Amino acid sequence: MDNKDLELKMNVHERGINYVKNLLDRSGFMIHAVNKELSSPSQLLAKVGDRRLLIAVRTTCHPDAGKLDKENREKLIKESQRLNAVPYFAGILLTSMNDGHIQVEDIAGGSEHKLFFNGMTVVR
Repeated sequence: MDNKDLELKMNVHERGINYVKNLLDRSGFMIHAVNKELSSPSQLLAKVGDRRLLIAVRTTCHPDAGKLDKENREKLIKESQRLNAVPYFAGILLTSMNDGHIQVEDIAGGSEHKLFFNGMTVVR
């Protein structure tokens, strides 16, 4: 993976994490931890009332939505058990408002794009 591809992947990943974090903030969740590393099985640790949530966020560019692979799913479940949290997954699709294809310059330059998010699901 060259630097441009890595930069795009990191920017897309961060965009999805920020979207879910902001949504949780607005919904009354307390965010305890944010992890933006690409290799991490989870990105957010949140709490609402007595319930802790450990959330994996995967964001990809059009035409695919983010997916959680088997290895990271297993790591997420183990980590959530250790933290006494419920494991969740949020898959997000990022697309350009122009033609569906996103470049690093689009994100850095502030071009219009749209996130598609269908909510979070419990991971079992």
